Amino acid sequence: MKLLKIVLIALAIIVGKVSIAQVPEKPDSMMPIIDMAGIIKNDSLVNALNTRLDSLSRRTTNQIVVVTVNDLGKLEANQFATQLGKKWGIGDKNSNNGLIILVKPRNDKGPGEVYIAPGRGLQGALPDVKCRYITDSIIVPHLKEGDYASGIEAAVNYIEPIVIEEYEQAQAVASQSNDKKSSGGNGWWILGGIAAGIGGLALLRKRNKKNLPQQPANGDQATQATNTETAAAATVGAATALAAASQQEENDEPEPEDEPEEENKPEEPEAYKYKYGGGDFDGGGAGSKF
Repeated sequence: MKLLKIVLIALAIIVGKVSIAQVPEKPDSMMPIIDMAGIIKNDSLVNALNTRLDSLSRRTTNQIVVVTVNDLGKLEANQFATQLGKKWGIGDKNSNNGLIILVKPRNDKGPGEVYIAPGRGLQGALPDVKCRYITDSIIVPHLKEGDYASGIEAAVNYIEPIVIEEYEQAQAVASQSNDKKSSGGNGWWILGGIAAGIGGLALLRKRNKKNLPQQPANGDQATQATNTETAAAATVGAATALAAASQQEENDEPEPEDEPEEENKPEEPEAYKYKYGGGDFDGGGAGSKF
């Protein structure tokens, strides 16, 4: 029984390595639109989508990559897209927020296929059912007419707002969590400062009562002196509370990092500005044939 498990595990590893070997190597031109099949006959649209998706990646770390190929080899579309995402490392390695739109045209290798593969971090916003709706209703109607450029543009138009909303919601949740932690910490320091001020005030009043003569020569002057000391003690307590709160806010703020000195390096070529981060894929998503 143990031997059988070992054999099955080894077989799975071998199959996985073979699958990864069947997908193309990561290209040198690291742009979001990678038209290996040469089916997007619209250079201006490709340039516009590259700029748009590169900007999305810089703003949110989400990476949408469109890949066209003429042949899927011996793999199913979902296997090809998943292995491609793993091999190329599309998306942030911590958030796993990459997304692949894979398109294979109709040719002598078989029917046309389109598949949307979101990384694990985007599967909540883009579950399999929604991915299937996008491929069936948004993309395929264009691809059936041979208009691959319009189909890809329609997919990006539909998916991009979903990805941005997912990012903004995550940022809002993180901001609220940080605000609660910050306000909670300052509240304890303020209460502590007020308590210290009240304690000091009580001690001062007790000492004044003890040191005052039994029959003061001038009652008004004694009362005025007592009030002055009382006001001074209250001021000290309030100042203590404010100082404690201010100190806590300074402690909560992260220390600024030393900015590295700018070097006079030549600007990167446009084709190399879109960096992949190492995201992972687990086979989620959906596709359609046409």
